[in-house]
Amino acid sequence: MGAFLQAKEDRNSFQFVGLIYAGLIAISNLRGYFHVFEIPWYVTQFSYVAIIGLSIVWIFVTGKTDRFNTSLNVMLFQMIPQLIMLVWSVAIWVWNRETLASILRGSSQLLYQLLLLTMLISAGVMFGRRAIEYTALGFIFANTLVLLDVIRRFGVVSTITGFTQFLLSAGSQDNVISQNLEVQDLTFGFGILLLYYLFEGKEEHWRRFYIIASVFYIITGFKRILFLAFAVAFLYLLVVRKKSKNLQKKLSIAIGVALIAVSLGYVIVIKTDIWFTIMDSLGINLMGRKRLYNHVKKYYEISPVFMGIGFGRVSKILEIVEVTGNRRLHSDVLRFYIELGMPVFLLWCAVTYIFTYNFFRKNYSLSSARVYLAATLFMFVTFLTDNTIEKFCPMIAWHILPLSMILKDKEAFAESLMTKRIVPKQERRLQWIK
Repeated sequence: MGAFLQAKEDRNSFQFVGLIYAGLIAISNLRGYFHVFEIPWYVTQFSYVAIIGLSIVWIFVTGKTDRFNTSLNVMLFQMIPQLIMLVWSVAIWVWNRETLASILRGSSQLLYQLLLLTMLISAGVMFGRRAIEYTALGFIFANTLVLLDVIRRFGVVSTITGFTQFLLSAGSQDNVISQNLEVQDLTFGFGILLLYYLFEGKEEHWRRFYIIASVFYIITGFKRILFLAFAVAFLYLLVVRKKSKNLQKKLSIAIGVALIAVSLGYVIVIKTDIWFTIMDSLGINLMGRKRLYNHVKKYYEISPVFMGIGFGRVSKILEIVEVTGNRRLHSDVLRFYIELGMPVFLLWCAVTYIFTYNFFRKNYSLSSARVYLAATLFMFVTFLTDNTIEKFCPMIAWHILPLSMILKDKEAFAESLMTKRIVPKQERRLQWIK
């Protein structure tokens, strides 16, 4: 009886810490969307630091560090693309004799992303396989608060009517309701989470709830590029899961090479104006992207010796030349190329699209590698026409998925050892001889 009460108390404490984590994730995503009170710019970083502090307290109280090494190894490898960006950008700025203040300002966004990935180590250490569940809960808390805030300001009837009109126009006619419900960070994050719950989270108790919530908030966010990104990733998972391990490996390499080729080709067709000609002939509204791309044309060239201008510099350029204040290029692929240069851009692509998949497949499990690549395909499609690298929610979902799956596999294996007798190696050899 005492053991049962102790287990129940531990479970309640675990859930309480999980809710604190989910609440901090929610708070970190409300800036710019929640109007009940003004949320300062640094709240996201503060929330991540608070989660890291929470994990330190959790380890001190429970003494459990068994998930630390795995969480650290997985996240360190996923930090490599950000570290490539940071180290190369600093090298460029030092070579160009930038001031220390300018270097720190230019590095701030990458440092925030490294803080985000460090925070995910804490999530893995505290929650293991349930890190994805509490992260999803945090996204739901945040988007629900935004929805309630919109209803508070505009009323239930106006909210339903305005959004219905927006949906009936297939997203082509914005209104004040749809604009306030378009929480881009969370919408992209829900798209990645939905992939997991449809294909890999089938044993989760609250799976249907997370699927319904993800679909609902994907619809309210209604980013059209998301539907294409989701379709590409969904099709990949649907097809590849039934293939042999060897074929999956070959397909992953082919997909990685194709993504690199498409990335470089995309930059070339934009530089040569072929892309604009195609879009104009199809009657597609580029939403001002042509003007933005033309602003940065003189800052890069298609050449293997083009070394880039450093991460974050494109935003500074647009801040100066754009009278509307639009500092986002709306193409992370083009932005990466301009800021990293061709050699480092190709290296970043190779690590992100090929090497990380192989790292997960060789060192952990094929399923974690497969889900990582599906999320990467999702992100890649958004990289073409959006600035997703600056959005923390899809970055969190992208990197927490493989970590949670790897920890789930390890915990399942540990549980199996507790219920089954381990046959020593010598005994197995004798049984084989007999």
